[in-house]
Amino acid sequence: MPISSHFSALSSWVLLIARAIDSYGCDSKELFARAGLDHAKLRDPLARFPAAAVLKLWPIAVETTQDPGFGLTVASFWHPTTLHALGYSWLASNNLEEAFDCAVRYTRIVNTAAQGVVAVETSADSYRVIINSVKFNPNPNDASVDAVLAMLLIMCRAAYGGNFKLQQVTFQHDAPASHRRFDDLFQAPVLFSQPENMLLIDPEIIREPLATANPELVRINDRVVTDYLAQLDHGDLGMRVRSKLIEHLPGGHISEADIASSINVSQRSLQRKLREQGMSFTQLVESTRRELGLQYVRDPQYSFNEVAFLLGFTEPANFSRAFKRWYDKSPSQFRQDSLS
Repeated sequence: MPISSHFSALSSWVLLIARAIDSYGCDSKELFARAGLDHAKLRDPLARFPAAAVLKLWPIAVETTQDPGFGLTVASFWHPTTLHALGYSWLASNNLEEAFDCAVRYTRIVNTAAQGVVAVETSADSYRVIINSVKFNPNPNDASVDAVLAMLLIMCRAAYGGNFKLQQVTFQHDAPASHRRFDDLFQAPVLFSQPENMLLIDPEIIREPLATANPELVRINDRVVTDYLAQLDHGDLGMRVRSKLIEHLPGGHISEADIASSINVSQRSLQRKLREQGMSFTQLVESTRRELGLQYVRDPQYSFNEVAFLLGFTEPANFSRAFKRWYDKSPSQFRQDSLS
C-alpha cells in the first residue's frame, strides 16, 4: 500500500527511535527536523506522526549513527506503554499465541499503514511470525524490520521469561559486515538474504500458559484499543461496529438497526459497507462474542450465567452451545483445562 498522507504512526513508537538516536550521542531533534517531524509531539503519548515522514527518518538515523544494527538498539528501548494498551494486553494474554493474535489484529494502532504487515502461519510442527514488508510501498528501511522482529522477541521474553528461545530468525536483507549483535540478541540461527522476515517458534512454547496471564486486564485493554481505533479511523466501519457491540452486548437484543443508528448510518448503508469489507453484521456479532467469551470463561470470577448475560445471550444454555461450537469444549471443560 502506498504511504499516503493520511497514514500515521503512534508517538510512543516513534519515541523509541528518538531515544535510540540520542543513545549514540546524536541529536534526535536535528534528525527529526530533517525528516519533517515535530520532535515536540513526542511529549504527547497519544500524538500521531505522518507515516511517510517516519519512513524517511529511518535511513537518516542509520546513516547518522553509522550502525547497521540500529534497529536492534531501537527495540532495546521497548516498554509496555510503547504500543498503547496493546503492550499490556500482550503481557496479560493467556499464552503467546493469543498475544500474537492480538498483535496481528491491532497492528494498525502502531502504524495505520501496517495493516496485514504482521502475519502468522501455523502447522502441527511450526509457528511462523512473518513481517510482510512488501505490504509497504515504498519498502521499509531494513533497520525498521530489524526493530520489529527484535521487539517481538523482547516482548516474548518479557511475557514468557528469559528462557524463551527461538528456533530460527530470517531476514530478507543482506547480512551486515558484522552480525554478532544479531546472534547475541536472538540466540538462535540467524539467516540473511532469505525470502522472508520471520521468527520461527516452537508451537509448544507458543501455547504454554503464561504466568503473567490476566483475562480481566486483556478484556479491559481490548476495549481500550478497540475504542481508540474506532475513533482513529472512522473509515474502518467494522472496528466501529465492534466497539458498539462490546458496549451493548450486556443489554441483550442486539439489533442491526440500533447499532447502525448509534454510529449515525442507515441500516441499509451499514449492510452495504460491511459487505464491501467482506463481512456481515451477523459475522461481527459472532466473532465479537467468540473473542469476549474466551476471555470471560478464562476468568474464574465470572459464573457462566454471568458470561451468558455479558455476551447478550437470553439463556445460559444458548451460550454453552455457542461456546462448544466455537472451541469444541463446553465452558466448564475449557475453564478447567485453562486453570490446570
